[in-house]
Amino acid sequence: MLGSLKARRGDRELRLNRARDRAVLAVLLVHAGRPVPVAEIIDGVWGEEADEAPNRARGLPATMYRLRNTLAGEDGSVEGGAVESGAVESGSVLRHVGKAYRLEVDRVNIDRTAFLTEFAAATAARRNRQPERAHALLTAALGRWSAPVALDGVPGPFAEHDRRMLAGRREEARLARLELDVELGLALPADLGPKPATVVPHALALARAGRTVQALALLADSAPGGEAAALAARLRGRATDLASWTPWASRTTPRPIRRPYQLPPDIADFTGRAALLGELAAALAAPGPRWVTVTGPPGYGKSALAVHAAHRLAPGFPDGQLHAGLDGKTLGADPATVLASFVRALGVEERAVPPGLADLRALYLRLLAGRRVLVLLDGAAGAEQVRPLLPAEPGSAALVTTTGRPLPGGPTVTVGRMTPDEGVELLSRALGPCRLAREPDAVRALAAACDHQPHALRLAASRLVGRPAWPVSALLSHSCG
Repeated sequence: MLGSLKARRGDRELRLNRARDRAVLAVLLVHAGRPVPVAEIIDGVWGEEADEAPNRARGLPATMYRLRNTLAGEDGSVEGGAVESGAVESGSVLRHVGKAYRLEVDRVNIDRTAFLTEFAAATAARRNRQPERAHALLTAALGRWSAPVALDGVPGPFAEHDRRMLAGRREEARLARLELDVELGLALPADLGPKPATVVPHALALARAGRTVQALALLADSAPGGEAAALAARLRGRATDLASWTPWASRTTPRPIRRPYQLPPDIADFTGRAALLGELAAALAAPGPRWVTVTGPPGYGKSALAVHAAHRLAPGFPDGQLHAGLDGKTLGADPATVLASFVRALGVEERAVPPGLADLRALYLRLLAGRRVLVLLDGAAGAEQVRPLLPAEPGSAALVTTTGRPLPGGPTVTVGRMTPDEGVELLSRALGPCRLAREPDAVRALAAACDHQPHALRLAASRLVGRPAWPVSALLSHSCG
């Protein structure tokens, strides 16, 4: 799959002459060993135009018949003598299972699977400070490509999506190996060639490692002009922003430009808390960690404060706002589930969302690179749940609410009771100024009886709003909680 789509049986290459047959086979190979519904195959090969669906559904069995013949024995006949859809013997490679098809192929023999497995293992090895192992895995992974373009000439939306995903992973693997070349003191790989597309990231890795002289020498031997000249000018000027500078070669796959706006609606009658809002704004504007924890007992308004603050701060994060409830009311407490929803919101298609937490985290950070995004995490249970969801870019930030321990390494804002004046103002906004003017003492007494807690105050106000004939003093004999 890493080049032109080819299949072999033993030493013999099988003939896949029809483009649509290759497109169907690509879908089945990605899901090898698992049933693929007919509808999914049709959408992946022909698209989702409903008006043509019946014709495509009727034509799919013929395509499967040709593929089954191609993948069968040396004489091209269908093993077991079965030729009709749904009547395939157990020995066939391509089986019809209910309303789905399954390709019985060992995934270890698919170059795409082997490449992605080795790339993931190399990423883990780098995290575990095993550069030699990571370099060997990346070299093996890149060696599986027979051409620069995966699924070359295979039509259909599924193949196009997989082609873009694999191109991005190949570029990441190539640049990662260049960085390891520098770390291990190796020469520029001969198979990459002395071209600006490879020299620039290699020189950048040298410069980030403090080897500016070697980086300039490498750039001097490359073709003049373009990005090589731009990087050389930066190095001669002793630029200090190399850590965030990305070579053009790493931008071959277009970055999604979707800007998510996931914040819950702002609280219409949000009252007071001016000092706390100022603390939150100052904490996120200060140098250092770009997250702040909002803590306090239940019912004191942590979530309301965080949501209101996020809406006020949103103009400073023009690339979007992400939100997740971590208390089981929305996505649940699993960081991988939350990260998967975040990368989809940032523009990644469902098929390109990786399954593991580490890969999700890496993709999440790449999507946030160079962007200003605010992340609101409400109801965190602890640091282990939250850390994978925190942005690492200096332009992005996170607001985290919790009833437990504050998140270590960042500032904390503690929410307490409202002041007496704020409690009265909250009741006034809910009940209206006329009702407050008729019973000012009763309103203050009600606020005090509710211990100036926002949740209790809103509950008391909702009872009075539903009973307009009641005097405020009627609630003083009832519990506000």
